[in-house]
Amino acid sequence: MKQTGYAIKTDADFDNAVWLGQHLELWQRGELVHEGGVPSTNTPLWVKINGSAFFKSAYEFRVKEEGAASF
Repeated sequence: MKQTGYAIKTDADFDNAVWLGQHLELWQRGELVHEGGVPSTNTPLWVKINGSAFFKSAYEFRVKEEGAASF
């Protein structure tokens, strides 16, 4: 399992996040922009989190830190 704060980059990383039920956060330019959630679908271009599709090219996805404050 990946460490908290770990940046998810490869298709294998996204597949593992789906299979392991890891909570992913969405970041842009070093700032948290969306709390994210547990991904349900991974495609080459986007990942589905909580029913919404997020393009991989638009965000940096990181494993959520345990005990981190929510929005």
